[in-house]
Amino acid sequence: MSPKPLPTPNPEFEPALDLARSGRFGEAIQSVERAIGRTDAHDALATPAALVLAAIARLAERAQDFVAAECGIEQAVRLRPQFADLQYQLACVRIARGQRLEARRALEKAIAVNPKYVAARVELAMLDARDGMIGEALGALRVLSNEAALGDPRAFSQGLKRLEHAEWDEADTLLRRALRIGDTELNERLDRFHALMRAQDPAQAVEVLREVLPRHEGYPDLHHLLGAAELRLGHTDDALASLGRALELNPEFHEARFHFALALDAAGMAATALDQMNLVVVGDPKHRGAHEWMRMHQSRHARSGARR
Repeated sequence: MSPKPLPTPNPEFEPALDLARSGRFGEAIQSVERAIGRTDAHDALATPAALVLAAIARLAERAQDFVAAECGIEQAVRLRPQFADLQYQLACVRIARGQRLEARRALEKAIAVNPKYVAARVELAMLDARDGMIGEALGALRVLSNEAALGDPRAFSQGLKRLEHAEWDEADTLLRRALRIGDTELNERLDRFHALMRAQDPAQAVEVLREVLPRHEGYPDLHHLLGAAELRLGHTDDALASLGRALELNPEFHEARFHFALALDAAGMAATALDQMNLVVVGDPKHRGAHEWMRMHQSRHARSGARR
């Protein structure tokens, strides 16, 4: 059976990105809202729209326009609240704006979606420390050090000592270095990946992610993006491995399970794909793509039965 291609990115979002690159962030956000508001495929566009809004928010944040950044990422979270990375990005913007209580809520949601989200757990520990709960923060970080690979154990130890003395900024820098958090290169690679996918170049997009994935093995979102791109290329076995890893890290990642089911179907395992699609619908009853696939599967099954 030949692989089934993934839907191509919607070109209606390109003007929004062009506006954001020129610094017109408010207009960019409105452009995305108009694009998804004037179509009956709102659910199908929710994921690409959320990713575009997150990219707009990152551009606004780099330009120090935190109001626009918060507006963009809030809209992205409304579209896809189950995406841990979006919740984390929202938390970081709110920390930058001094909204610590709201940031804490976003971090807790990110961790609820992905309990192994290292960056979110560190950020939450730093919030605890700044709120006077230094003992709790130190305890959480020590637990984390036993679960996550430390790139620089010495920096981690120094970070804990700085934290004990309430030297927040120094501790934060050391801990991030030790755990390889806040990787500027990763953000740039993600932007490059999405640009390549919009340009219909999934082969190059795959290479961009594969170069950084070994340093961020615990990020289910990266495995999901890689698997989706591999599936578009028709590399079914690779896609199954990548998407399976995303689900291993986060079994509640419905979008990864949706693409995992597509990969199973492309590999000729329609019955297993149907089981996975049913799980997607249970977790996300409004998932348009899953419902469309199930209707197509039912129609195929009916035609096959008629021929027999």
